[in-house]
Amino acid sequence: MISTSLLLAYPVSVQGKTVAPGTLPSWNPAVSCTARLTTIEGVIGNQVNANGGSTYAGGGFQPGNPNKRSTSPPCSVNGNATFVEIHGVVYPGYTIEDCAQYPNGSFCDTTANVLDPNCASSDVYLCRIHVEIDQAWKSAGIAPQNPPSTTQLFDIQGHDNDQWHSYSGWELHALTAWRLSSSATPDFSLANSPQPLSVTQGLSSTDTITVTSLDNFAGTVSLTTTIDPAIANTTQVTVNPANVSIAAGGSGTSLMTVQTSQSTPTGSYSITVKGTSGYVWHPLTVTVVISAPPPDFSISAGPASMSLGLGSSGTATITLQSLYNFNSTVNLTTSVAPVDTTASLSLSDPTTSLNPSSITLTPNGTGASTLTVSTSLVTTPGTYTVTITANSGTITHSTTVTVTVTLV
Repeated sequence: MISTSLLLAYPVSVQGKTVAPGTLPSWNPAVSCTARLTTIEGVIGNQVNANGGSTYAGGGFQPGNPNKRSTSPPCSVNGNATFVEIHGVVYPGYTIEDCAQYPNGSFCDTTANVLDPNCASSDVYLCRIHVEIDQAWKSAGIAPQNPPSTTQLFDIQGHDNDQWHSYSGWELHALTAWRLSSSATPDFSLANSPQPLSVTQGLSSTDTITVTSLDNFAGTVSLTTTIDPAIANTTQVTVNPANVSIAAGGSGTSLMTVQTSQSTPTGSYSITVKGTSGYVWHPLTVTVVISAPPPDFSISAGPASMSLGLGSSGTATITLQSLYNFNSTVNLTTSVAPVDTTASLSLSDPTTSLNPSSITLTPNGTGASTLTVSTSLVTTPGTYTVTITANSGTITHSTTVTVTVTLV
């Protein structure tokens, strides 16, 4: 997986420089195209549709990207660029929508309408374009993070394509990378890796939160988290450290640990990390994909110890429990080993038997076998360990019963 922190780097702005068409490098290492520097108006054109806003026919990059869900779209079609770079836009906020299930979890589009603050048109719809961070790019691990909440302007890169949104015949889909435009206002950004964060029910995983200084910001950023209500009662989230100090031009990290329980529901959820420094704050949405562990089973013995006289026998119940819909046959075997020096001199160790020696478990069901341990008149008194091993395919678990042999 490509680290999303690479996608959120803060490169030097090319504004004010002479740039040859189509020679701007991609900020996303998963995109091999070079970008064409343009504006929102340059993409959508000024041909007005019946609803206000632009038409597809007036767009400056026809025909555009032919497949908005593709994770490797062409750099140009019919000689016209599909990959563009736009500077100094307003990103007023985003919406999470259009979710879909992928083999590695559920992923959603991040959608927004970005504005050109310098647009001269009286029709506001000719001054904005719809953009989307695509669900398929998120599933592939090559999408940028959702942008922070800030009044600063953004530079964006993405593939243009024909997609009707009432007010515009064009959108940038997929939005492949963004950065904050050059600004004199000290600020900071938040990023995380990996994205999404995968967690197995009952276990924990750790995400690295990176706080980066922008425009010579220096100070301490406090991190707090808000958990999706759907998993809040069964999941714990901690950040360490909760306060990250960074120098001007530097960065710092904090580890966010997500601890789930076996009752945490599977699926894709969000955790919002809020970074605050004085009056400046930014949210970061971390996608958490919770999956069920592979089928398994447990084994236990009761009682776990017994005391036997010479020439006698005792029993214990070996219980198997199906976990996570385990559904197969488990084979049981035993071995006996002396524990102390006296027992190691025995001419005849205790003998064992299991009835039954194999158990078929149904999903989330239980099964039991009776372990019988017997001694003879020539068994040396002492302590022995009976190990019961349960095996099914590549899964093996064991439990023990301690046997103390006495003279009477």
